[in-house]
Amino acid sequence: MKLQIKSRVCLYGILFSAVFLNGFETAGYQTSLGTIGKEYALNGTGMGILASVQLIAGLIAPLVFGPLADRLGKKKLLAAFFAVEAAAAVCIVLCTGYRAFAAGIFLTGLCVSTIQYVAIAALADLFPVSGSKKIGWITGFYSFGAVVAPLVCGYYLDRGGSWKILFVILGAAAVIEMLVTLVVDFSPRESAQGTGSKQTAAGNWLLSGILLLCAVMFVYVGFENGFAFFINPYLTNILNAEHSYIALSLFWLAMIPARVLCGYLSRWNRQILIAASFGAAALSLVIGTAGNGMTAIALCLPLGFFCGAIYPSVLTRSLDFAGGRTATATGMITAATGLGGALITGLTGALSQRFGLRQAILALTGFLAADILFALLLFGKQNKKSLNKEKEVHLE
Repeated sequence: MKLQIKSRVCLYGILFSAVFLNGFETAGYQTSLGTIGKEYALNGTGMGILASVQLIAGLIAPLVFGPLADRLGKKKLLAAFFAVEAAAAVCIVLCTGYRAFAAGIFLTGLCVSTIQYVAIAALADLFPVSGSKKIGWITGFYSFGAVVAPLVCGYYLDRGGSWKILFVILGAAAVIEMLVTLVVDFSPRESAQGTGSKQTAAGNWLLSGILLLCAVMFVYVGFENGFAFFINPYLTNILNAEHSYIALSLFWLAMIPARVLCGYLSRWNRQILIAASFGAAALSLVIGTAGNGMTAIALCLPLGFFCGAIYPSVLTRSLDFAGGRTATATGMITAATGLGGALITGLTGALSQRFGLRQAILALTGFLAADILFALLLFGKQNKKSLNKEKEVHLE
């Protein structure tokens, strides 16, 4: 007889810690990229390409494994990709050379992307009644991991530690996650209530609704990654700020309350999405034109708050459009994030090399402004298709 732990606490633990680990890896890699670039003698364009390698993997993973998770089961896929993530970490730590690192970071990106959307889809499936509130919390844990990573990485890098310490931590954590996943029961913990069906209208809604959400996340994650990878060099080299890595922690720190609040305010997610897009674009513009390093660092806190509201609002809305195919829908959105992250981050590196870091940050602001249009289109589409209070009640 196989050991299966039915504790709800253990289930929360494995899903939430998985997403925390993803945030830790993402921000840790962003913090370490400058040091990695120096080791491999990369310029701005080279670092942009290296950052994009992981993001390209994030594009491929959901396209291949999204439908598979719905068919074979989310638990099996999570355990398998924790094992691959541990193997990738060993490859990065033990192997030398740029190509070996690129291969390892590609595999890491594949795992981070798959674990992210499968864990969120599993949460929505296992808790169909309270799923939207829990999505706010679980995305908050991603931000929590991203807050901790720059502080941890900054601490040992400032003291001469190797950037490979990050991947030692990730590899050990992935092994623990895999072992716990194998013994935790993934059966549903809630029953859907109410008379409203969880299924959305066929075909059109899945296509038009999910594609608009994909457009929002394509732009947003492109901005988020471009900003996170290049804000540290911008603050250090252009504004001469000390301890500039603090900005990245402030950016991710502010996302925690924003994402948790979005879980509780899910019925207003369309309005929140529009307001967050406006606010983030305005603050990014101010940071890109700032003349003082401390001012720019301080503004990263409210920028993170506005940015933090975008991701959970998109995920909550996707539950209306998915028609029960949560991993497929979440996978499509995750694929868009990988594509946007790879293209816009790579372009940011090229722009910084050609025109300078300040102009690259301002270009990111221009990209983010497009999200305002997409959010407005999504609002109109929602009203036009009349997904009304029955859906809102179901998500509470």
